[in-house]
Amino acid sequence: MNSSSSSSSYSLPTMVPNSSLLDSMSVSHSAGGSSSGGDGKALLISKPFKCSECGRSFTQLTGLELHEMSHAAERPYPCELCGKTFAQTSALTKHQRVHTGEKPYRCPVCGKCFALSSGLVLHKRIHTGERPHTCPVCSKTFISSSHLALHLRSHTGEKPFRCPECGKSFGRASHLKTHRRLHTGEKPFRCTQCDKAFTQKAGLIMHQRLHTGERPFKCDRCGKTFRSSGHLLSHQVLESSERNFKCAQCEKAFKSASSLKQHLKTHESREPFRCGVCQRSFARSSYLQLHMRTHSGERPYHCMVCNKTYAKMATFERHCKRHQQQDQEEDEDEEEEEEEEDVKPPPLPSPPQSVKTRAKTRARAKGKGKKGK
Repeated sequence: MNSSSSSSSYSLPTMVPNSSLLDSMSVSHSAGGSSSGGDGKALLISKPFKCSECGRSFTQLTGLELHEMSHAAERPYPCELCGKTFAQTSALTKHQRVHTGEKPYRCPVCGKCFALSSGLVLHKRIHTGERPHTCPVCSKTFISSSHLALHLRSHTGEKPFRCPECGKSFGRASHLKTHRRLHTGEKPFRCTQCDKAFTQKAGLIMHQRLHTGERPFKCDRCGKTFRSSGHLLSHQVLESSERNFKCAQCEKAFKSASSLKQHLKTHESREPFRCGVCQRSFARSSYLQLHMRTHSGERPYHCMVCNKTYAKMATFERHCKRHQQQDQEEDEDEEEEEEEEDVKPPPLPSPPQSVKTRAKTRARAKGKGKKGK
């Protein structure tokens, strides 16, 4: 590859504060990019050599040339299951573990298994606390260079992964992959108890806690538990007295960004979300989604105890709590019955002797009266 072609594929440099950069790493500057000293001014880390195939950028021409070989290299080793090709047999062997589920590398601390040795190396850093990769902007540390590279995009605003259907851009390829399922309708993560499906594994895990009753996130202040860390964070914000999110139009303040976002819609339109079937309008998209179930008849929340179905999660949760209360009451009744069986009733007190004598006298008198008749 010649230099003229590389100059046509120029990428924007990355801006980082000079003081943070010098504290965390040493950088070699390209020609014309001298150090600005310790005055705290922005320093340019230039990556001018951009791959025309995938958009990845490099600081040096040699790095780009080595990378381009990965696109141009012959790939004579195909996977028999999915058709993907590889340049080396070792790469094919690693890929096939995706299909077989083989995970030969086991963590000696927690027993978790991995398909690649590199995955195990990174995982071990969770136990040791080692985070050798530091962000030059905010000094946040990471267990891998790839995690750091993804994090740096939060500073640069780079979003290289673009959806071909709607044009929305993302900082991570995995986020784009998840987003595209909204267009395709693909929901690969399915609940084994009620057959509800999700676009993300995290959504399935949180949904399964409805069936198990698991609420692993606990508030330190009040002891209330939640199904997700997001719900816990929202609760903690509401518990605090701070209202840091202010409306620029009416100066009303809110405890969370989501509450402010919902409030801003009141300035734009009272009910911007309209049903395409009956034209009814709603203030929130979530309300519209729930309403659409009245037209489709969808009732995705299924009780495994009595087979009742519900359209709303809140109604389903209230129903499940009734079963739990009934089970607790039945357990308490059984305990009371067992206690009653164990405790024998005390014997009745015997009547006094004088009472017995009077009763015998009356019985004899009655007997004589009958004989006289």
